Order: sequence, then C-alpha cells, then structure tokens
Amino acid sequence: MSEPQEIHMVLLSNEPERVYPAFMLALGAVAMNVKVNIYCAMKGLDVIKKGAAEKIQLPGAPPLSQLIKDAISSGVRICACAPSKEMLKQMGVTEETVEEGVELEDVVVFLRSALPAAKKGGLVFFV
Repeated sequence: MSEPQEIHMVLLSNEPERVYPAFMLALGAVAMNVKVNIYCAMKGLDVIKKGAAEKIQLPGAPPLSQLIKDAISSGVRICACAPSKEMLKQMGVTEETVEEGVELEDVVVFLRSALPAAKKGGLVFFV
C-alpha cells in the first residue's frame, strides 16, 4: 500500500479571503485521504489564538471556528510555527493561548516533514 499524498500549507494571513480557502482546501484534501498539515506563521498565528476565529467571518461561509474544529477532528494537523518555540512564546503563542488541538513547532520540524513530502510529489505552498 502506498503512502498517502501530502499537503504542507503555510498560512501567513489572517485575511478571510485567504484563510477560508486554506481551510476549505484542507478539508477537501483530507476527505480524499490526503495528509494535510497547516503551519500558521506571522499573521496566520492570529487565526489560531483562542477566540480569534470567532472574529473572522467571510460572508455566506460557515464560521471559521467551525472550519478549524472540523479540520482538526478530520485529521488535519494545525501548527503554530516560528523559527523557534521561544519566538512563539515571545509572540504570545503558547499551548494555553491557542485553540485546542493546535500544536506548537519550530521551523526545523516543519522542514523535516515538508521537504521529504515534496520530494515524493507532495505539495508545499504558502497562502
């Protein structure tokens, strides 16, 4: 049995027009048995802080908080990502300040996962 295809998405924005498509793409891909990792960095960190998704809304779309919960429960791995965990802490991002199910990791962990996936035909892209 072959390994599932992988998508490694780096979410750099807190703009609804970028955030919603990222999570909708992730949900669609995981429904197709694709392994999906979303790495939130820079302004993308705003999206995964507790209560923040409640304030981000795209007209006509379901609440962003629901998309995030659905993504996590469907197996999408969501990470707060920075050059180091210490930098995350300095930015106010800790296990206590992010939504339940969101992991914290540094850029090295991201690269150790994304680069081999890309070599096998997986996607690595920035939103």
